[in-house]
Amino acid sequence: MQQIGGSHVPAEPTLGELARLIERMESEFSRRLAELAQAVSQMVTRDLYEAHRSAMQDDIAELRGELRAERERRVADRRMVHGALLAAGLSLLVSIIGGALMAALKLT
Repeated sequence: MQQIGGSHVPAEPTLGELARLIERMESEFSRRLAELAQAVSQMVTRDLYEAHRSAMQDDIAELRGELRAERERRVADRRMVHGALLAAGLSLLVSIIGGALMAALKLT
């Protein structure tokens, strides 16, 4: 620092100091640029992202269709089981009533 009129004024930087400062700035800039290049290289392109997203939406739609079909099949299976149980129950009831009528009328 230089003393001018009783106050201290910082001296002008030397060319060496300026060169070291520029070198540090260039080194920092290069480091940050390399970090940015690394981050960009790990990014997915928009086309690839859209293709993946579209394929995923197609898969989801297909799975929804399969789920819907499976639910409809289960409903149909339940109806068939209920119908079979009802038919068996009614058949048993008819047999019992028929047997009771035959016994009451002494047809055997």
